[in-house]
Amino acid sequence: MTSTRRDLFKLAGGAAVGALFTPAPWRLVTDTALWSETWPGVPRPARGEIRAKYTNCSLCPAGCAVRARCVGEQPVALMGVLEHPFTHGALCPFGLAGHHLPYHPARIAQGPVKQAAAAIASALARCAANERIAVLDLRPGRTASWTYRRALAQWKNGTYLTPPRTLGGNLAVNLAAAKTVLSFGTPLLDGWGTPGNVIAAREGFRLIQAETVESRTAVMADQWLPIRPGSEPALARAIANVLGNQPLHDAALETGLTEAQIVAAARELADNGPALVLDARERPEILALNQLVGSLGHTIVMRREAPVPAEWKNAVAATELSAVPDGSVRVLLIDESAPGPYLPWSAVEKKLVAENPVVVAFAWSGEGYGRHAQFVLPTAVYPEMVDDIPAAVDSPAAMFRLSAALVPPPADVVNPAEFVAALAQISATNTLRERADAIHKSGRGTLFTYADAKSTALKDVKADGFWKALNEGGCWMDAVPERQEIPKLAFGPPAATLTADNLPLAVVMAEAPAGLGSPILSKMYQESNLRLAEDRVVLHPTVARECGVEDGGRAILEAGCGRLDVLVCEDPGSPQGVVQVAAGPRTLDLCGSSPRAKVVRA
Repeated sequence: MTSTRRDLFKLAGGAAVGALFTPAPWRLVTDTALWSETWPGVPRPARGEIRAKYTNCSLCPAGCAVRARCVGEQPVALMGVLEHPFTHGALCPFGLAGHHLPYHPARIAQGPVKQAAAAIASALARCAANERIAVLDLRPGRTASWTYRRALAQWKNGTYLTPPRTLGGNLAVNLAAAKTVLSFGTPLLDGWGTPGNVIAAREGFRLIQAETVESRTAVMADQWLPIRPGSEPALARAIANVLGNQPLHDAALETGLTEAQIVAAARELADNGPALVLDARERPEILALNQLVGSLGHTIVMRREAPVPAEWKNAVAATELSAVPDGSVRVLLIDESAPGPYLPWSAVEKKLVAENPVVVAFAWSGEGYGRHAQFVLPTAVYPEMVDDIPAAVDSPAAMFRLSAALVPPPADVVNPAEFVAALAQISATNTLRERADAIHKSGRGTLFTYADAKSTALKDVKADGFWKALNEGGCWMDAVPERQEIPKLAFGPPAATLTADNLPLAVVMAEAPAGLGSPILSKMYQESNLRLAEDRVVLHPTVARECGVEDGGRAILEAGCGRLDVLVCEDPGSPQGVVQVAAGPRTLDLCGSSPRAKVVRA
């Protein structure tokens, strides 16, 4: 029989139609789907006993209490501890997703530890008499901070540096006592202090938010005062004049507010007390209003320091960066393992010697000071690291709690305190236990244990039991001190008026996500702009047209310290004459010392 091409096509077509009515192709689809879900590279959920572990979040200074749901030894979900007397069961989005952080793609896996140690030793050997080794600690008050201070005492001109702060050290905020709060740009309802404590105290005070941009806190405040960029000191001076029955002069013109608005705010502070005045930048000329309205001793209190072993007292004192002579730091060690305030690199760099300074950053990633350091040494991250967390700015009482590890850290990470202690040839082993023993010996305060939600007087707890409870997520809270005399906060000179010159836009810093965050939240924020990312700026549409840029277009942000490639986002709610940027390391390096900038087409 002769077969034609038509017969072959009929056979192929009939076979294809017939195959559709057999199980073969559908079984192949099913097997392919199953294979794609079970290949060796696909992560599988942990299997094992389900139990709860307790720790404290170290992603920010709040140190919120955490209950971790674990399968075996692997945490799979984090939540707050509802019964906690201070954090009240609250966790921010980063705290809820913190167990993802060890797997962040931007994390540094290895670092040149031996090379860094050799470079530091060589630099110290050639240190001149007027040169120094310094440690910049972004979160002071920890046991690691005391290790740095003790180590630096072993070197001539050893200098311990901390970010400048007025509140958060011995001075703390008692938000629960406030009836009226005047906030100068402080994100009080958007992550400031301890979120659970702020939420618990919110119904007790009226919030007036003085800010250029209608931020999240401004939206939720009882009153928003839309002031001109950079006019916060002028508003503080005007309120002080009203309280002192002096004329306002031209303050209303400087701030963009009416005299009636300024007088009403001042009268509310005076008549509806106790009052509290907060400032995002903690400028003395603004915080000094607390003294005029009688806040000191009520809403701003003197907090006792958590006890430390007596032998630790032979340590160097903290020094502000501005007090260090320019060109005097030969070796600079920067601890970024615990996120804290970021000082612009331009302010840090001028303190380094001109020739061959050694800069070492202890960090999770290279996005912060690692961009300027010769050596970046990787550190453990939450919830791998074991570290203590000092009391937050809004805690009237001292605290001592541990960020107990939920998962083991990688083998190649560096403990910054132990690294510095080894350089100084002092012991840094068991320092957390020594600090806990010193607190226990004082007999002050109470111990709150998370598993049973009980508060016990410390004098009724044995030393070993205290240490065990801390490692299982317990928290020591000191007794709130009696009212004390607090040093006066003197007024400083009013800030200079912003000038347009060749930088026509006033810079307004928006809060950036803290630390690395989690891989999930980092991606969500970058793609949704729920939080302003460092590579984006916000402009009013009219301002964008004047700058020759458009929504979604690429542009260049120029300021006094350089340039940065950015993406433009238009927002009709943004004030004209303003460019909003995220307060991250790159933008702070660019705009930290310059209140003005310009945006041009890329």
